[in-house]
Amino acid sequence: MHLTILAMFGISFSSESEVVRQKPLPELIQASILDDAKIIEEAERLKTKQKNKQLAQNKQQQALENKRKKEQKLLQSARKKRLQEEKKARELKKKHKAQLQKEKQKLEKIKKQKSLEAAKLAKIKKQKVAEEKRLDDQRKAEDKKRKLAKQAEQKKQQELIAKQKAEAAEKSAQKAKQAAAAKAKKAEQAAAAKAKTAQNRQATISSTAAIQQKVNNRWIKPISSRKGLNCTIRVKLLPSGDVMDASVIRSSGDSIFDRSAENAVRKASPLPVPKDRTLFAKRFRTFVFEFKPER
Repeated sequence: MHLTILAMFGISFSSESEVVRQKPLPELIQASILDDAKIIEEAERLKTKQKNKQLAQNKQQQALENKRKKEQKLLQSARKKRLQEEKKARELKKKHKAQLQKEKQKLEKIKKQKSLEAAKLAKIKKQKVAEEKRLDDQRKAEDKKRKLAKQAEQKKQQELIAKQKAEAAEKSAQKAKQAAAAKAKKAEQAAAAKAKTAQNRQATISSTAAIQQKVNNRWIKPISSRKGLNCTIRVKLLPSGDVMDASVIRSSGDSIFDRSAENAVRKASPLPVPKDRTLFAKRFRTFVFEFKPER
């Protein structure tokens, strides 16, 4: 298109130059002028047309250039976007690869850890089995030891029971013997006590009669006393029979008779008391004496 326009302009300029350079014939001046004006007008028209055409072509060319630039810009933008996307894709791929590598390392680490844990568990299991075996052997040994100890204890208990039975039998026999001895001793003691009681009673009677006799022998009857008077005297003695005190506790009604009775007891000192200290302390240390003179 551009070449065609240039050719047309070239032809136009060539024609115009030829017209200008030609020398018109004198006779044809008026016609030539007219023709030249028309030619110039046509040339101007053609030139304007060509110019407009050129402007249109330039405008079209500029539009095409703008469109081309716009398309180039779009292409550059698309290329830049594609490059960015490719870069992003590469980064994502790289990141994904790093992530995969990281996951792989993590899986390898987990696998290694699992392997270590499995080995540890196997070791623990082995130790547990060994420990269970040791405990089982220990339990069996302890059971055997307890069984032997129980048997020994049972034997010891049986021997102890037999010994206790023998001791119980011996104690029973000894107890029976002791009971028999105690019974015999008790009977003997009872007989002795009975004999002692009888002896003490007899001694008491004898001593009381002797005291009465001795006191009666020492009594001097008051002239004013009538016959048949009696009184009760409380006497305190020493173990030797010596009279410490004699006092009438039940009067005869005759004071002179009572005083004579007291004097008779004192004059009879020492009184004939039992030699047995226990009997003396019980019966004669302090005793009540009923004075009944016979004369």
